[in-house]
Amino acid sequence: MHSVLIDWGFIKIYSYGFMLALSFLVGILLAARRAAKTGLAPEVIYDMSIILVLSAVVGSRGLYILTHLSDYHGIIDIIALWNGGATYYGGLILTLIGALIYLKRKEIPFFRVADICSPSIAAGVFLTRIGCFLSGCCFGKPTGCALGVVFPLGSPAAREYFPETPPIHPTQLYSSLYGLIILALLFLLERKKSFDGFTFGFLCVFYGAARFIVDFFRFYEDSAMIGGKLTNNQVISAGVIVGGVLILIWGRRRGRGLPAEV
Repeated sequence: MHSVLIDWGFIKIYSYGFMLALSFLVGILLAARRAAKTGLAPEVIYDMSIILVLSAVVGSRGLYILTHLSDYHGIIDIIALWNGGATYYGGLILTLIGALIYLKRKEIPFFRVADICSPSIAAGVFLTRIGCFLSGCCFGKPTGCALGVVFPLGSPAAREYFPETPPIHPTQLYSSLYGLIILALLFLLERKKSFDGFTFGFLCVFYGAARFIVDFFRFYEDSAMIGGKLTNNQVISAGVIVGGVLILIWGRRRGRGLPAEV
């Protein structure tokens, strides 16, 4: 675990914050480049990115805090993003809402832009989850398999399993890997794109399924469980999968794409 990448005494660069910032930068540049290739002005992506970055940070942090209220005792704890602690779906949901409002006002088809940005979302998962691993958050359950990782004393995992430090699933790396796989799949499938919403629909299906599976190996507090079997995020994942399938069915039936006003 390397929660701090650079420590110059008066300046510290934290792993999670650095990888989060890098994911935003890569995602924005990738989306702007893809926008230009489809005839959409890159400025639309750059302008929208301000709203999306703020929405992603506030949404992901907000949902995490709501599901981990006992871990936060003051404003410093809440704003300490460098220590990790964010729920991806919170950021994704608020980001989609922000994008929908912005694009609606600009009279730009939502699904057209969603397709452009979908690979950026997958790339963001790939990069950000590396930051989670380095920071030590979002860790997994104990395991006896060869993939198990022992986190050092003082890490979130070690504190949770104290006084033992058992090998645990590196669920952060599992998530990073499926982000990279989804990115590759989206680029491959996009060659057969026939309607707006195609790439975004597949992103929803792939990400929802991957997140649902990995969550079986990830540690969650009892407060994050529903019925003692599924996590809050797995329930959301199931909804995301259904949403993605509906987008694909709807777009395919319309033939020429989803309506511009969506």
